[in-house]
Amino acid sequence: MKSISLLFLILAATSTSVALAQITTKPTTADLHNKTSFQKFSDRLKIGYFGVITTPHLDDIEKGQWRNAAISPEFSAPKGEHKNQDTWPTNIWHQISFNYNFGAKMNFVLNPRFMTPLANGRDMKAPEDRSFIEIEDLFLGFQGVVLASEDKKFNLWIRPGMRLPTSRPSRNSGNGGFGATTHQLELAFLPSYDFDKTWQFGVFGQVRNWVYDDRYTYARMRIYTAPYIQYTIDDVSKIQVYYENMLENSRRWESVNGKSPVFKDVWQNAYIGYGRDLTPKLNVFPFVSVFVNDRPVTDKSVWFGAQVSYSIK
Repeated sequence: MKSISLLFLILAATSTSVALAQITTKPTTADLHNKTSFQKFSDRLKIGYFGVITTPHLDDIEKGQWRNAAISPEFSAPKGEHKNQDTWPTNIWHQISFNYNFGAKMNFVLNPRFMTPLANGRDMKAPEDRSFIEIEDLFLGFQGVVLASEDKKFNLWIRPGMRLPTSRPSRNSGNGGFGATTHQLELAFLPSYDFDKTWQFGVFGQVRNWVYDDRYTYARMRIYTAPYIQYTIDDVSKIQVYYENMLENSRRWESVNGKSPVFKDVWQNAYIGYGRDLTPKLNVFPFVSVFVNDRPVTDKSVWFGAQVSYSIK
């Protein structure tokens, strides 16, 4: 399973929403009465784009090998090996976000996702696709700030939802004893605190459960946690530092062999990046990341990326 800087995605979406709020002119009562039903619907709809390019680790870059991105650890790597060289090709990951405010505390969100591989097809390792556009699972859910302090310094944002299979029955067709179709139930949350206009601290978290056919168990589950610190340089630029930790249970299914799932430490990263608003709608965020669970940390543990968020509407 591919992990794509989840915290940055949420922060980019939040920053875009704030920017939109600052540049949106409040309509008058006359304007509201003169609008058609479609115009009223359109006013409540926000559309945004988020993309991230991922590179191989530094050792591969130095050797001119740009086949595989260093974006996700492997379960099967030998102990002591640098297990963070994934089979995913160097790529650009894309998300289009449709965010509709229907008057409740949380907005409805629909996020189609897809990936464009940048490596040559003959260089990609199995079982990855060779297509120019690879459709990812579509996210469907709700999101919003459900709790805030009176001074607005503390905020709790949550996003319950589900990832629906759209491109194929499943990437995980080798899950013995189970059907091919998998849905992913997910709860993401972000409590944050602004110490002042410069410093912010928060913890992004995610709990995801895989549902194979109609087997509603905790056979496969992920717990993701990412504390971060954000420093605001000025109105258009920020520095973010954060640490990712991901626990995922082993692929043992209690309903099949009677064994309980065992959680494994599969992902630890330290990130630092610089974000800048090039326009009120366009933000870029180059970053460098280090797999801190590698022992020892070498040039095979270091990789790079860049994120782009754009407010389409």
